[in-house]
Amino acid sequence: MDPKKYNNLRLPGSITTPFGGATKGEKFHPAIDFANKEGTPISSFADGIITKVGVDNKGFGNVVQLKDSGGNIHQYGHLQRSLVKPGQSIKKGQQIAKMGKSGNSYSPSGGDPSHLDLRIVNAYGRYFNPLTYLKGR
Repeated sequence: MDPKKYNNLRLPGSITTPFGGATKGEKFHPAIDFANKEGTPISSFADGIITKVGVDNKGFGNVVQLKDSGGNIHQYGHLQRSLVKPGQSIKKGQQIAKMGKSGNSYSPSGGDPSHLDLRIVNAYGRYFNPLTYLKGR
């Protein structure tokens, strides 16, 4: 798989921690981490409504959450800053944030810890692989 493209979407960087991989804080990482330079534009992977913008107290730093038409919550974490507001309607591909290193952010290789933590959870609280979700869209 080309690390920059998936299902005609431009991914924001190289995958450094896959879904199900391990991190310092998680034996099973229910997200995908994409590494790139701080300030890299982050675009929405789905149409939806912004439900949360702000600082998360669970270590994700600055976050944006979007609810899609299927009730799935997409969380974009460790952001430098957001470019959206709660209640805002978003289209897939629209820029919503800038990549950063806020919260408990580190680099598996010891370099710059700037990355995006992308998590998708369904209405029943079950996390699933964002790439599987994107493949079906």
